[in-house]
Amino acid sequence: MSVELLLLRHGHAVVTPPSWDDRGDYGRQLSEQGEQQSRQVGEWIRSHDLQPDSIICSSAVRSMATAIEVCVGGDLDQALINFEDSIYEAEVLSLVDFIRLTTNKVKRLMLVGHNPGLEKLASQLVGNVPKSIAGEVMSPATLVHIVLDGGWPQTLDSKASCEQVFRPD
Repeated sequence: MSVELLLLRHGHAVVTPPSWDDRGDYGRQLSEQGEQQSRQVGEWIRSHDLQPDSIICSSAVRSMATAIEVCVGGDLDQALINFEDSIYEAEVLSLVDFIRLTTNKVKRLMLVGHNPGLEKLASQLVGNVPKSIAGEVMSPATLVHIVLDGGWPQTLDSKASCEQVFRPD
């Protein structure tokens, strides 16, 4: 049995949150570029027939907006999204804990979050993830498609391969 994991870093965000938002970094919004990137990711997912069965998403403003725009671009049901506060700034083992709790009904899971956690998780699972021309692994809105030879509970113990990396324009 194999399962598929889509790791998606949030799209490009504005540097500071709006003046009315007192949540600091947590309240940063997507820039216009980030909205476009996120829709492109959704379009790419649809064109490659990689629609997730479930989406776990950080509840930071920019991550939530990324997941919603991906759904818009990919014509996905937004009800697939489960927002989780603790994914914000999560370390690898915390991210793995969420993945391991995924039910067997889910064959393809998308995790939308932040660096450095996502980048470290991708590297831990597959070793070397192909870098961009600029030398980055997971720049904003990068999607890493990983296949795990095993179920969700064996996430760290399964053989994993990086199938594709998509970086929008």
